[in-house]
Amino acid sequence: GLETRERREFDRHPSGARRRPPRQPEASVGIFSPKRLVPGGSSPFAFGAAAGHVPPAAHREGGLGRAVRGVVRHAARRVRQVASRVLARQRVHADDGGTYYDGDTYYDGESRYDGDGGETYYDGDTYYDGESYWGDEYEEGAYVPPDFDIADEHAREQNPQHSAISKPFAVKPMDLKQYGVGVVLYFTYMRTLSFCFLVLGVLALPSVYLNLTGTFYEPKDDLLQQMIEQTSLGNLFPLYEWEMGGPAFGADGEVVTTAPTIGSSLYGGVSAPPSPEAWVNQTNGFVGEWTHGEALRVTYFGFKQGKDELLVGLSYLNLVLLAVFTGFAFVIGPVQENIVKEVDKNLTTIEDYSVSVRDMPRDVMDPQELWKFFDQRIGKVQDVQLAYNTSELLGLALEREKLKTAYDSAAGRYRKAREDPDTSDRKAEKLKETALEKKRELHSVDAAIRAIQNDRMGDPQESIMAYVTFQDEESFLQCLKEFRPGLFAWIFRPKKLRMREKYRLVVKQAPPPGDIKWQNLQFGFWERQFRQFNISMFTMAVLAVAFISIAGVTTLENETSTEYDQEGCRAECAYSTDPLTLENARLREIYETCFQEDLAANATAANATATAAARRLLQADAGASSATNATTVVYETDPEFGTPEQQDAVAAFDGRGSTCGPFDAFCYACYCLEHIDATSVYRESSYCEPYVYGFTLQIIARGASQGIILVLNVVLNPLLVFLVKYERHHSNSGEQRSLMVKLFLAQFFNSSINLLIIEGAFPGLKAYFKGTLAEGVLFEGDIEDADPNWYADVGSPLLFAIVTSPLSARLGTLVRFITYRVKRWLSMSSAVTQDELNAAFEGLDFDLSTRYGEVLNVLFVTMCFSGGMPLLVPFAAVTFMMNYIIDKFDFARVSKVPPWYSNDLAYASASLVAYSAIGHLLFAVWANSFYRVEEDPLVASIIGDILYSFCDAWEKSAPKPLHNLFGTVTSMRTVARRALQKNTAWYTLILVVLTFVLICRTIAGVARTVLAELAPGTFARGLRKAEGNPPFELAVQGEQLVGPKTYSIKEDPQYEAAFRKIVWEADDGNI
Repeated sequence: GLETRERREFDRHPSGARRRPPRQPEASVGIFSPKRLVPGGSSPFAFGAAAGHVPPAAHREGGLGRAVRGVVRHAARRVRQVASRVLARQRVHADDGGTYYDGDTYYDGESRYDGDGGETYYDGDTYYDGESYWGDEYEEGAYVPPDFDIADEHAREQNPQHSAISKPFAVKPMDLKQYGVGVVLYFTYMRTLSFCFLVLGVLALPSVYLNLTGTFYEPKDDLLQQMIEQTSLGNLFPLYEWEMGGPAFGADGEVVTTAPTIGSSLYGGVSAPPSPEAWVNQTNGFVGEWTHGEALRVTYFGFKQGKDELLVGLSYLNLVLLAVFTGFAFVIGPVQENIVKEVDKNLTTIEDYSVSVRDMPRDVMDPQELWKFFDQRIGKVQDVQLAYNTSELLGLALEREKLKTAYDSAAGRYRKAREDPDTSDRKAEKLKETALEKKRELHSVDAAIRAIQNDRMGDPQESIMAYVTFQDEESFLQCLKEFRPGLFAWIFRPKKLRMREKYRLVVKQAPPPGDIKWQNLQFGFWERQFRQFNISMFTMAVLAVAFISIAGVTTLENETSTEYDQEGCRAECAYSTDPLTLENARLREIYETCFQEDLAANATAANATATAAARRLLQADAGASSATNATTVVYETDPEFGTPEQQDAVAAFDGRGSTCGPFDAFCYACYCLEHIDATSVYRESSYCEPYVYGFTLQIIARGASQGIILVLNVVLNPLLVFLVKYERHHSNSGEQRSLMVKLFLAQFFNSSINLLIIEGAFPGLKAYFKGTLAEGVLFEGDIEDADPNWYADVGSPLLFAIVTSPLSARLGTLVRFITYRVKRWLSMSSAVTQDELNAAFEGLDFDLSTRYGEVLNVLFVTMCFSGGMPLLVPFAAVTFMMNYIIDKFDFARVSKVPPWYSNDLAYASASLVAYSAIGHLLFAVWANSFYRVEEDPLVASIIGDILYSFCDAWEKSAPKPLHNLFGTVTSMRTVARRALQKNTAWYTLILVVLTFVLICRTIAGVARTVLAELAPGTFARGLRKAEGNPPFELAVQGEQLVGPKTYSIKEDPQYEAAFRKIVWEADDGNI
């Protein structure tokens, strides 16, 4: 009678839809179930759980009211059901086969009725509780809002540190050891780096102050730009009252002539170089040895000192800074090793009991075979887990999980809209089509999975690797001892330790379970190396394309921009100033006509844009000044005739017989250049037509350059993340290490090397590419040396990058925090599935590889260029301290716990630090040697002959244009001379020593690796020692074991989708 009443009551769907026939599932299997499909159906509940269906609501009501009422009823129903089941288990009678009835609830193992007036009923096929009905015949289900409590519990599992860390800014690195050694090493690295650069920043302040004693750069409206320039070595230019002599490039780029004279009274001196009559050779100019006047003096703390002596003193200060940094670079590695040992000693993890086994028979399908092998020869085994060649299947499973999540969300939105009376049928149908499209994508992956399981594609299943966990630490250590590493140990492995008396196993300590990339284990060493090489080449190609694009648009921008003498424009031209105006129409025509005549006479606007000295010469040649060109007349008072000066200029033009004066073309050019900007370009477009085209190209080039850089910065990181996955690393740590190195090199290239090459002058490369497509695009820069222009045009953008990039990243943490909180709040009303709500409650990713890459980029840029720009060091110190403090807050309040990485990432970062000292020394030699001083006799006596011989051999043997460093030096002996000056000699000597040490360290590392294979007992590093860990079962029961308790892939949350039950159904066009 109950069944009849229920069927009659629900002859139509509660929402009015007609009843549809039940679905016919094809099969119900897990992705890693046996390969052959098991035909047959499954219960509706099994199908519903697999396909993501939930009981539909019986009534249509508002979103908020429905959500609240649904949550309350769901909670009450769950309490009632749990209580009934507990009572049922307590009162089941053995003689009735599990039937129970207490006057309210009936249960017989198949059907259930709670006796609440028909409120709750379930018979294995149909479910009804007074609110919702669900059965096979209603395949579209209905919408039930996700549960907030479940999401909150999920968040506590994913983000345990959010509640465990009460004071984020006060937490110490070792307090985070329960979240993995990778997290501890990162924050220790940042704390050490912050302290080191705080000391270096203090040591750099005297150099900053002494550079400020120079007077070359004038004050600017941009205070940051002014501070960057005036604290650089460029501010000490010039060094002498005058200097002359020495070799230089001639006009044709090959002929060696005298170097141009620099330094005179114009630069702050009181004397000038010798007159031409005193030169040795009257025809070719002064070609004798380099000579100079008296050194200019600066004043600091009441003392006066010559600039040449000051430069030598600055080099000694910089060497102290370098010594401190080099000590840090060589100490950070051992410090990290000690931290790893301390963390490992204080934490008990499954790695303390487990080994990885490879080179075993590929046909080992039963873990019991390995279990018995190790149990009989080593000690008691706790667990054995096999890894198979399931890369393709695992990849499909992970892809299917993403598609299933998208399908569930689309289906949930459709169900929610279908029950909302305010949603139109058209919108509901559109949402249904979207859900069906997602379902079809899901079915395509299902088809591939079924094909692999049915052996229609894919390789036969083979064992790749195994993870063996022992019951106690003694057995674990005994295993590592018996299967000791090394080539000889592997060759002479006794038969009793060979599996099946044939296979020599390779046994090592197992990595953390969460660090394993199971889908990549079947890829061998050489295949992974080949993939990494290809990905590296592709990354270099992307950077090369970006460099060529940026260089091209930068060249276009430089060619279309024209500098002019603003002061001369106001002094020599009859304009009303501030802003520049010209009311006299006749004078406008005169200036324009004269400019056109200049062009017709093959004169360029740049020739008209003379310097103040050139203008004086032109005026002298004309035999008249601006004053003599003026004619005394009665001035018109009508505004259209302009100012008296403008009327004088017109009269002067007429007085010369309509002949252009020396500055008329220049006046037209400077007027247009001052008015060609974004606000007035269109107002003066007809008058200044020759300049509008160039200005338009300049705007386009500038925008294209910024656009390319922006796109590169936005696209590069995701692109590298995507590409590195195809390198098929066996561990997450290895993948993150590769990503970190690529991100660092890409950022360093874009932020510094790219700028150096684009702005620098390389005559040899320019000549090499002459006649090719690269002509006029690449190597068109005009900065030939580390002169004051370098610090203004290249140094300033570098320091801006150091300041803005980390600052934006730290502001990004604030944005991440706000986004995370807002996302959680919005998801409570916008999420339509439990997975969506869970994902919103999860913290954001704490990406260690990106952070390490950013830190390395700041460190290398700072150290490489601080030899000429010491202000970089205090800025870097502030950057690292901000990183350390704000990243602790990010980890404790915004992010979820990252995977349990090994120490590879930190070790790789630490191993690169010392190489930044090489960059520092190279730039210090180049920047300081721009100021020529005498040779250092001590250092020259030690390495002088060797250095000159090396430079001579280089020039003779190296191919063009490398033989003269791409045309940047006249002779390689110039390099040796510059490297042995008093202000650079010690840099050079330390550079030689440090390079030798790093080469020896690299060779020693390779040699140790080789010798460790031959004599591991003597040369192998990181050999395990007893730590006093309790037996495995006791560690688990006593909750001493931190992290996962098994190497089973089924227990790894990353691969949960691979073992989820799937019910495949016919694609009948229904949700």
